[in-house]
Amino acid sequence: MLHFLVDVVGAILVLTGASSPEDLGESEMERFQHYAEHPLRINQVSRSRLLSSGLFSAYQVTSLEDYRSRSGDILGVTELSLVDGFGAETAEALSLFVSFESSLAPGALEDRRVRQSLMVRGGGRMKGEDSAAFYGAKYHLELGARAEFYWSSRTSYSVQKLSPGTFSAALYGRRGGKLVLGDFAARFGQGLALWSSFSMSGFSSVAAFRRSASGFAPTGSFSPRFRGAAADFTRGRWTFSAAAALSGLQKGARLEIMPMAAVSRLGQRGQFGLQAFYKDGLVASADGTLGLGHFTLFGEAALSSRKVAEGGYTLQRTRLAAVGGVTWSPAYKQRYAVLARYYPSGYYDAFSGAVRSASKVSGERGVSAGAKWRSLEFTADAAFYPEKGTAAYKGLLVLSPVFMAGAAEINPYLRIAERYRTADAPPWRHECRAGIKSAMRGFLLNGRFDVVHMTATALAGYAEAGWKTPSDTAVVQLSAIFRATFFRVDNWDDRIYCYERDLPGSFSVPALYGRGHSVSAIIGMKTRRHSLHLKTSILRNTSPGRPSSSEIKIQYQLKL
Repeated sequence: MLHFLVDVVGAILVLTGASSPEDLGESEMERFQHYAEHPLRINQVSRSRLLSSGLFSAYQVTSLEDYRSRSGDILGVTELSLVDGFGAETAEALSLFVSFESSLAPGALEDRRVRQSLMVRGGGRMKGEDSAAFYGAKYHLELGARAEFYWSSRTSYSVQKLSPGTFSAALYGRRGGKLVLGDFAARFGQGLALWSSFSMSGFSSVAAFRRSASGFAPTGSFSPRFRGAAADFTRGRWTFSAAAALSGLQKGARLEIMPMAAVSRLGQRGQFGLQAFYKDGLVASADGTLGLGHFTLFGEAALSSRKVAEGGYTLQRTRLAAVGGVTWSPAYKQRYAVLARYYPSGYYDAFSGAVRSASKVSGERGVSAGAKWRSLEFTADAAFYPEKGTAAYKGLLVLSPVFMAGAAEINPYLRIAERYRTADAPPWRHECRAGIKSAMRGFLLNGRFDVVHMTATALAGYAEAGWKTPSDTAVVQLSAIFRATFFRVDNWDDRIYCYERDLPGSFSVPALYGRGHSVSAIIGMKTRRHSLHLKTSILRNTSPGRPSSSEIKIQYQLKL
């Protein structure tokens, strides 16, 4: 087995194609953390559930089904790595989120075990002379392979009122169909029409160029996008989907229904689909992914049409958007990609997700390219905004080798980013990050140093040390991680975003600004049914007008 993962975050980076945690989003971290706590039993669930998890591409799901039909259940990481569409690195990353429990014996009753988990968390913060608190909870119920239910709600430091939160229930059929009631996610094509998941912050790796759609899916996110009902019906390789999303559920608001429909086909060589919705206008798109040996072609074209008021007249505005690309994998650990996008001004992108979070699916044209060779990766992107008369260019170089030194696994890395925006003054932003991650027999030692220059030179860095019980099968698993951070960032334009470990399922990427330092500690204890985590942190900011803060958080989870 390969040794390259230090924790769950490392596995998420492998599966999403992100080069650093700063490229991720809260919803994505929530989804992966759910499967880290509730592994998906890939030998016992239907195709629709494999897809809706978002852990696999459509091609990988088809490969899993074909392999299981020919060879039986997949019983471990090594066997999973041999299935078409996977590999040693991907299989080991997935092992943190899936279970290889074997199907029941012939003639046995279907798995009807009831599994439940309840998570509660809360905390408080002192920032300057102000104080605030938050609390929240999540509940998950699973009825064998046939049904599951999510509920989650929380407050925040800025929003103190507890809302009813997220309610999402799903029923799964034996042949792959499903019914979702309540809150749900919609991820189709390359995101031009319907995409309620996160968008990568940029083209941080070649793997980030192409998306893996999962259709309609239940969600336990604290901030879901759609609420209503969605259903899939599967016939052979075909899946027919329909949904009705409701808006205006607040008191006094007018109730509106947004219909959605889709059809897709999974094949040995790829996936093809059509999807559409209507809300204040019609948006319809067609997408496809086609594998041709070492090449994979992918893309989506979408048409939007709606009435708009302009110059005292009501006009029917119709726009066509498109995104497409190709990847080439000629050898192991070699991959190249090219991507082009055309987002016309006035395109109706209310429920779209651009290929990067820095833009919307409107008023932009761009082209990107990337190359990966072993531990070296390079990406470049050019974006043009015709209406504004501006452009933005970015290049990213990442070197991240992994090697073993005795019982220790060591991952030094270097990340250099150059950005040029014609609308900014000054237009250049230079970033350099160097660091190291290491782990040995449960111990970890990490460090990182950032230098950024735009209006001035900004510096930041941290050192992190920790320990966790080496064996995942221990009756009681303990963990403790300590971190010290310093920063000197005198201008907001030079701010440095730095991922910070938080409670399981939480996501924290603070923007370092000012001058100061911080220390934090996370302590955890986990048994088969119970887990308890505590985080404390203190930040001292010596810059005028920048307040210091202290924070404490606690989280408890019970599995039944």
